Amino acid sequence: MEEFDEVLLRVVDKTIRYVFGDINAGIIYDHLGKSGCPMHEIPTKPNQFSVELRKILGSGRGQLLGAAPILEETILEALCAELKIKFDMQSATCFAHRIKKLRRVYDENGGPHVWPILKDAQPSPDTNVIPEDRR
Repeated sequence: MEEFDEVLLRVVDKTIRYVFGDINAGIIYDHLGKSGCPMHEIPTKPNQFSVELRKILGSGRGQLLGAAPILEETILEALCAELKIKFDMQSATCFAHRIKKLRRVYDENGGPHVWPILKDAQPSPDTNVIPEDRR
């Protein structure tokens, strides 16, 4: 398993357990497994993971806010913090697309703690920044 995948799984698990507790996390993982997206396949099936989360938690339709998009944002923020990548979360792209972009930046820059050279400015040494042309 690639390092990015290990970090992603660790962040997903930590976030879900923190938000829902161990018992409910187990129920979520059980549902994911029965739906063809066991936990160890989340890195290769981020879209299916997102779809299944929305089935369990709701996506916001008919609700003020759906829990699944909020959980996905929390996972993405924690993943960026873990990888030391600054990433604009304001874009309306889907969870799977953002995971793909983060993986690409991670792979292109040799993993964590390495940051790309920017045209006009450089980030602090402990932060990666995804340039506009890579978003």
